[in-house]
Amino acid sequence: MKYLKFVVFFVGLIGTISNAQHIIPEPEYSKENGQQFSLQSTTKIYFVDGLKLQAELLQSAISPATGWDLSLSLTAKNNIKKGVFLKLDSNADVSEEGYLLNVTKKSITITGKNDTGVFYGIQSLLQLLPVEIYNKEKQKSVNWFIQGIEVKDNPQYAWRGMMLDVSRYFFGKEYVLKFIDMMAMYKLNILHLHLIDDAGWRLEIKKYPKLTSVGAWRGEGANRSGGYYTQEDVKEIVAYATMRNVDVIPEIELPAHTLAAISAYPHLSCRNENIAVPAHHFISRDLYCVGKESTFEFLEDVFTEVFSLFPSKYIHIGGDEARYDRWKACPHCQKRKKELGITKERNLQVYFNQRIQKYVQKSGKILVGWDEIIEDGLTEKAVGMIWHKKEKTFAATKAGHDVVMALTDHCYFDVAESKIPGEVKAATWLAPISLERVYKFNPMIKGLDSKYRPQVLGGHACLWSDQFIHGTILQEIAPLNENRSEKYIDYLTFPRMAALAEALWSPLNKQSWEGFEKKMSTHYNIYDEAEYGYRVPQPKLISKNKKNGKYVVELENVVEGSQIRYSINGVPANAYSTIYNQPVAVENLIDFEAITVVNRSQYSLPLSFPRSYKAYKKHGKLLMEWDSKTFNLNKTTQLEINATGKINKNKSYEVSFIQIDGKSNLEIVAVAVFKNGKKITENKLSHVISKGNNGVVKFDIVGYETGAAFKIKVKVKSGSDVKTYGAIFIK
Repeated sequence: MKYLKFVVFFVGLIGTISNAQHIIPEPEYSKENGQQFSLQSTTKIYFVDGLKLQAELLQSAISPATGWDLSLSLTAKNNIKKGVFLKLDSNADVSEEGYLLNVTKKSITITGKNDTGVFYGIQSLLQLLPVEIYNKEKQKSVNWFIQGIEVKDNPQYAWRGMMLDVSRYFFGKEYVLKFIDMMAMYKLNILHLHLIDDAGWRLEIKKYPKLTSVGAWRGEGANRSGGYYTQEDVKEIVAYATMRNVDVIPEIELPAHTLAAISAYPHLSCRNENIAVPAHHFISRDLYCVGKESTFEFLEDVFTEVFSLFPSKYIHIGGDEARYDRWKACPHCQKRKKELGITKERNLQVYFNQRIQKYVQKSGKILVGWDEIIEDGLTEKAVGMIWHKKEKTFAATKAGHDVVMALTDHCYFDVAESKIPGEVKAATWLAPISLERVYKFNPMIKGLDSKYRPQVLGGHACLWSDQFIHGTILQEIAPLNENRSEKYIDYLTFPRMAALAEALWSPLNKQSWEGFEKKMSTHYNIYDEAEYGYRVPQPKLISKNKKNGKYVVELENVVEGSQIRYSINGVPANAYSTIYNQPVAVENLIDFEAITVVNRSQYSLPLSFPRSYKAYKKHGKLLMEWDSKTFNLNKTTQLEINATGKINKNKSYEVSFIQIDGKSNLEIVAVAVFKNGKKITENKLSHVISKGNNGVVKFDIVGYETGAAFKIKVKVKSGSDVKTYGAIFIK
């Protein structure tokens, strides 16, 4: 069910006229002409030969919200004076994906060199209509006006991609189709499906049925989860994507991240042991055995079926994070190493990649992999996805490879946008990636020789789903028809996908963070209409200057049709708090909090002014604050502290309990550390802290696993002073 905005604001949107300032990504050129086109039930869509599909897509996009099935008409004319005209012109002054859009009082003309350009012109046209056009139900009392405009547009980069990890968590076909729609709206054109990993095999391979009967499932009983795409599903996904100019690239990971396949067919590994598909996230040390010819026979069979399903010229093989313990202990791999005359197992992976590359080249495909495949010595041209060190671009392009920038600090959307308390559980091994940081992503690395610049194909964002299999499991609950995992991915995707699109499509001289923020104010409304989930942004802070002994807080609402609500008494703001309509004066900034409220159940994380702990930097990272409201006064309380990301390797740790103010002593009774829900260490003690007398608890972590969820549980007893407060740190 779609979210509805407050009626008083929603009514204000009816009949509003969108304009060029709403188009995302920003066009190369646009100019309003002062005219206005009125879309009516009698409006006709004309199209030249070769554009029937685009005409039908436009018709189907307009029909649900308007209730009109606009008539389609094939024409050989070069110009239409009334109605909507979809046109091809091989001499048009645009690139292969570019388009011209002209809106006057009487007509709308979209021109491209091919159907791709026309499709992208249609996406811009839809954004010029009132936001209700994205609703799937008929809308009443909407004037379907389009402001007159002339647009010329071309993409900056040819590769504008998104990766969806369907291995760690399986997303059904319907969500993948929806994800394609989300991409197409913003002119993104590459969908990279991470189909294979340790945690699941998601593609039907008819010659090897156990890949899905065994490898697509994990856990037992009520905890069993998984799924896969049948070959018919894939055909439907590919056809749907192709209609929307989205190229679907499958990833068949090798030689690491393959435990799901090895679970199905143990002979593919060096150990030939039965291993279950993991129910919790970790990076397996088991690899495909490079010493057995049966491994390559299996992979060639798999690729043969994959190539019959995915027409893309690209095939992704992963190639990252291989650990060579198994190869070192395997007689087959050591024999292969000796036969090849090499001394390092790392070179066995080069051999592996080269052999696979030769096979895929015979099928006319181009090899794609994470940057390890080109870093490790692959000599034939490939595409390297640069993910953790952008400087690898220099060596990669010089060696003749193309690159796609998927940098962790800009493009990993499984990372939260902020550190604000209450932010959704997300990957913690990276710093938060804000919307502004995504927007300022530039795939072109400084210092790259101009002759190599064409080899930087573009950019690529990644949505890893390993969060679903460590710590608390987010998943669908079939009996309730819940789709919480899909909403979670929507939240991580929007609005950052919009920022990525503009960073990759629009010329640098047309990119403006302030302009993008303004455009986004209406795009949140589009998400509501289209029933896409998204992260509601906080109110924007304009100033917090001190005047007459008080701080005057000035805010700006960044979501059209929403409200800002605030509190000034130290109580968290909520959907029923005071409505903000002018700057607010407050004695202590720490007592102020404000949120953006779309409706009673949809609102942002708070804008607040937390205490500064710079003076306590020597104690490490802040775990949590505490005050009298944290505890049951004069009683024992158990605190549960999320330490995921703070505990990040095997080493010794100190947890410091610091009382900053107040008169009540705090008694620490016990401190225990849990990994993935299991206690791994505990320190029982009786330690009393007070102001000026810190409490420090030490413990060692062994058996750390990447992606594991860590919690610290603390039993404490507090006194009765309600003004006592402090903080807990870890280093």
